[in-house]
Amino acid sequence: MPVYAAMNEMTEEALSEITGEGFSSFTLIDGIAKASFNITASTFTEIQSLKMGYYNDGTALGWDEDWQGVSLGSPTTDLVSNGLYIEAKFSNISDPATRTLDYIKVGTPDMTGPISANFVSFSGHIENPTDGVLYDGHRITTIGQATITSTNSEFYMKLENAGIQKGWWVFWNKATVGP
Repeated sequence: MPVYAAMNEMTEEALSEITGEGFSSFTLIDGIAKASFNITASTFTEIQSLKMGYYNDGTALGWDEDWQGVSLGSPTTDLVSNGLYIEAKFSNISDPATRTLDYIKVGTPDMTGPISANFVSFSGHIENPTDGVLYDGHRITTIGQATITSTNSEFYMKLENAGIQKGWWVFWNKATVGP
């Protein structure tokens, strides 16, 4: 089913009835710049393939994330994010000559719903309050076909240029993994 979007001019009366505050906030603390957006987003999206981070990690050439047949949400349950953010961490942020970008994150403080895929390769961290850490590592190949269901979980995707979590990582702090 095609979806269309178009720009339409609003009347002066309609514009005068629109109010808003608190849509976004911006902070810079200890070299971490963060833009937070007070947005709720719901989706059911299917993606044939999601791949990120193809390089030689010192062990082998491969993908950090290789997810096949991806569903964000399901036909009966949307994937819902309450709040969105973009965060970047810098070293030496006040010195342009030596400033470096350490990582960038895009995420939500509160996501609920399923993400299903064949997780051919997975780099990241999944935990839940009942069972603790379910997965934590780089290029994990043992998850396979699964559904990760989060409930009010922080979720983010991070690209880091150094350290233990170098490359692309995903993070859930309140999720289950099942068939």
